[in-house]
Amino acid sequence: MGVRTAATDRLLGCDPPQPPPRSPPRCARRRALRSAVGSMTRIFRLRVEEVIALVFLLPTTYLTVVANVYAKRVGDLGDRHPGGVVRLACAAVILVALLAARRIWPESSYVKALREVLPFLTCILIYTNLHDTIGFVNPHDVHATLAALDRGLFGVIPCVWAQQFITPLRTEAMSFLYLNFFWIAPSTSLILLARRRFPEFRAATMGVLVCFYLGYFLYVLFPAAPPRLVLVYEFKRNLQGYPFLMSNLSARAFSLLPVDSRAAFPSLHAAVSLLALVYAWRFVRPWFWVLLPFSIGLWASTIYLRHHFAVDLIAGWALAPVAVWLAPRLDAWWTARQAALGYAPARGAEAYERPAAALTA
Repeated sequence: MGVRTAATDRLLGCDPPQPPPRSPPRCARRRALRSAVGSMTRIFRLRVEEVIALVFLLPTTYLTVVANVYAKRVGDLGDRHPGGVVRLACAAVILVALLAARRIWPESSYVKALREVLPFLTCILIYTNLHDTIGFVNPHDVHATLAALDRGLFGVIPCVWAQQFITPLRTEAMSFLYLNFFWIAPSTSLILLARRRFPEFRAATMGVLVCFYLGYFLYVLFPAAPPRLVLVYEFKRNLQGYPFLMSNLSARAFSLLPVDSRAAFPSLHAAVSLLALVYAWRFVRPWFWVLLPFSIGLWASTIYLRHHFAVDLIAGWALAPVAVWLAPRLDAWWTARQAALGYAPARGAEAYERPAAALTA
């Protein structure tokens, strides 16, 4: 048998043997790896709270749409998620408007300030999305255990015991106190922002946001409906207020949530309002004394209005110091990574570059 050569291949009309494929040069592999790492590090152009928001917002948005489609297909259950798609549509319009404003007026102080407060709005959107989606992620409810804990700790379930004090006037007062949460949560941060105390603003804002997201994670881990849904047959008196006042406004707001809502443990009303008090005490001491009666009233209203078990509040108060400890450390680590990669840190986060910053105390 003869030896195969290129000349014999040409005479026989065969293609010459091809050399084995060469592996790419080592420098090319390094360039590809460097490019991949560079793409991953671009995430540090964002702020840490923006990245965490995306981690929560993308899956909850997807699940909200799925939940809405499911609810519409199951005709005998009706639309159990009435506000989900509307909220997402409104959020999308606002986001597009903000991006357009940033492109048109990139140096506007008002547009820059919007970036500082936008995380609070994102938290609200994610919170309402979670009401729609927790049941799809984790169907193992714990509210029966929470009711048993309340009874074991106090001898009664406080929200059931409190119905003996119901009057229309008290219901209006408690509804007013409960709705105050929407300004209590960002109040300390907004005062610091208005005073241009950016390091303190950053510390307070990060503490509140980290608390929100820790709470959202626990919502999924421990799904629990509020007592107004779980113990409906134990309540003998209605929370009847006066027409066209705060109780009516509160009822309309809760009608936007699904009838099988799961987002009660821990109580973020307790956790975040406590954080607002902590940061007010640290940075804006007079504001602490203004907030204190409203916060105490808020905590009482969650029991009176049957939104929480008492152990929900205890868990919320326990969550607050975890957020106080974790937030500055997480922000300092992210800021250090941004500095190493040449990205500008968030306004106020520069304080973390100074050793032993007082904000972590």
